[in-house]
Amino acid sequence: MKQGSPLIRRPKNRSRPSFLPPFLLVAGAAVVCLAVGVFAWPRPVPPKRGDLSAVRTLPATRATELAAAGDNLDLRGLATLSDAAAEALSIHRGSLCLDGVATVSDRAAEALARHPGPISVAGLAVRSSAAEALSLPQARLLARHPGPIELGGITDLPADVAAALAPHAASLTLPRVGRLSPEAAAAVARHAGPVRLPALGQLTAATLATKLLADGQTDFNALNEIDATVAAALAASPRPLGLAALVTRAGGQDTLPEGTARLLARHEGELTLPKVRDLDVAAAAALASHDAAITLPGVQSLTPAAAAALSPHAGLLRLPAIRELPDPVAAALATHHGPLQLDGLTVIESEPLIDRLLQQGRTDFASVTRLSETAARRLASHPELLDLDGLRQCDDTVLAAFASHAGPLRLAGLAQTATEATAIDGPLADLLARHTGPLPLPALSSLTSPTLVRRLLADGRTDFSRLRTVSPAVETEFSRAAVVLDLRGLTRLETAALAARLLVAGQTDFTDLTSVSDAAANSLAAHAGPLRLEGLVAAARTQTAISDSLAAALARHAGPLDLSRLAVVSDAAAAALAGHEGDLSLNGLTRLSPAAARAFAAHRGRLELGGLRWISPLVEVELALHQGELMLEGLEVLSSAELAAKLIGDGRREFGRLRELFPPAATVLAGLEGTLFLNGLKSLTAETASALATHRGDLSLNGLASISEPAARGLAGHRGDLSLVGLEHPPAGVVQALARHVGPVFTARTVVR
Repeated sequence: MKQGSPLIRRPKNRSRPSFLPPFLLVAGAAVVCLAVGVFAWPRPVPPKRGDLSAVRTLPATRATELAAAGDNLDLRGLATLSDAAAEALSIHRGSLCLDGVATVSDRAAEALARHPGPISVAGLAVRSSAAEALSLPQARLLARHPGPIELGGITDLPADVAAALAPHAASLTLPRVGRLSPEAAAAVARHAGPVRLPALGQLTAATLATKLLADGQTDFNALNEIDATVAAALAASPRPLGLAALVTRAGGQDTLPEGTARLLARHEGELTLPKVRDLDVAAAAALASHDAAITLPGVQSLTPAAAAALSPHAGLLRLPAIRELPDPVAAALATHHGPLQLDGLTVIESEPLIDRLLQQGRTDFASVTRLSETAARRLASHPELLDLDGLRQCDDTVLAAFASHAGPLRLAGLAQTATEATAIDGPLADLLARHTGPLPLPALSSLTSPTLVRRLLADGRTDFSRLRTVSPAVETEFSRAAVVLDLRGLTRLETAALAARLLVAGQTDFTDLTSVSDAAANSLAAHAGPLRLEGLVAAARTQTAISDSLAAALARHAGPLDLSRLAVVSDAAAAALAGHEGDLSLNGLTRLSPAAARAFAAHRGRLELGGLRWISPLVEVELALHQGELMLEGLEVLSSAELAAKLIGDGRREFGRLRELFPPAATVLAGLEGTLFLNGLKSLTAETASALATHRGDLSLNGLASISEPAARGLAGHRGDLSLVGLEHPPAGVVQALARHVGPVFTARTVVR
């Protein structure tokens, strides 16, 4: 080996310990030296007599020689060192490198620790990093090491060991030490080099806290037990600190003292305090200096002063538990410098707060269940989508405010409430029409908003069978629909357009319809086929007068048409009703014009006019032309032979309600077979009597209280029983005339034969 050569040559055939090749220890020590910064320590100048870094063993005598020479010694090739060699080297005056030595006895460590010059023991430092304990001699020796030391296996650091390490000028890291006694903490605080205690859970020494901060430690995430002096020291740090355990501990308390808040404000990252409920002004002001987000899930209310104290906070402020904010508090929060998140808010009445939330981009107000008019007006000025799914009820002022909103709305709450509503109108209907989600409205029975109808039609809805009433504007929208709609439940039709549209679509069932305008009635009347109009018929049955248009519509009804309450019909209405194909009951009519009679003559079906007591001969003639069965049960005067023949032809045999009978009609009635009952007659002319005398059968005239002698003579020609039981005291002339009657004559007292 040449003098001063930087290369290390292995001697040949050198003996080695069997448990580990020495060159591996040497190489490992060299790598560790590089890793821990050993080259920061002044490298020893190789001795002139040769490179000693290749020396593998060092007898005590040789150590004594080298120590006496006084040169810098690089003995990094040594893996072990005897106590005697260590003792010999302890008096060496130059620098000493023993980086390859990983283990030494306490005696050797004690001796080496007395070495007056620089000494490097990187191998021992590495070996000690896994040790669970450290003896005092080893600590004293390590304190002489110029490089960083990390004691990863040590969880408990005795005070004397800490004191022994204190002179160490490089960094000391104790990653597993969680607690220190006051004496140990004081010793560590005196450590000459930087110290790191990332696992420290308890800290009550302000001097150590100050030391750690000065040494650049920011990781205090394990720290969960401190005193006020330490808290103050940490709170004064100009750099953010990791205080995770302290944050967790403080977050489990109901209240937050000012000092704790000031400390937590130095925490790096988001600050979440789940259980804190009460936040006073001082604590709020302290938290406001926090650089990152603050979440206070337990805070349900704030005073105006506390809200104002939070205003300087530049990070995100989350207050998810706040449901309602008085105006002063809302106004104060609106001035918060950072983003503001109030996801639990159910009531918003402050326009400044709404303005602030919109400015920071919030459009999701799904938690809000109540809005003031001013807040609604400010929201309505926002042109984009607004999520208001939480609203379930709104007063008219709020609804009116949203009428000016230009964008879409999410109104799931209002839509859900409306699912049970039977009527939706006004601003609410128009607002729901702009809901971006489903809008079924299954219970709706009344609809007045054309805007809402357009929305429902746009959704593809065709089943409106539960609707009962709609406005004319809604009818117009329905009439424009491109698809067939089910509107069978409507009870009223106003527009001709919708009536015509339904008929074109094939609807003939208008059973539920109870009211129509004349325009709609005209459309129904124009239909060529029969219609089901039971509801309209039932409604008309209670009326005493109807329009001509309604009459025309009712004429299209498929089935009996009973309008017995009608007291009068116009000639036009009569003409329309005459077109009804089926039974027609008009028993409420007491008068009938010739034109109406002429129109009814064309009716095909049973015609009931039971309310007519007297009609003119001309009307009688017109009615006699009726093609179907004619019912005149209330008729009291019958004059024409044509009508009498018509009634008999329709099967009528009972004329007991007639009070007056004229000869032409009497002649026809006389032709009836069997007993002819005319007990309603109150008078009898001779001509009528003569006509009735031609009857071949019994004749009952019990309603006559008196008759003239000419009439009696006329009746005398009758053959059959003649009943005049109404005659109580007939004059002698009448009796004599009746005596010529062929057959019994019954009066009130006698039988005249």
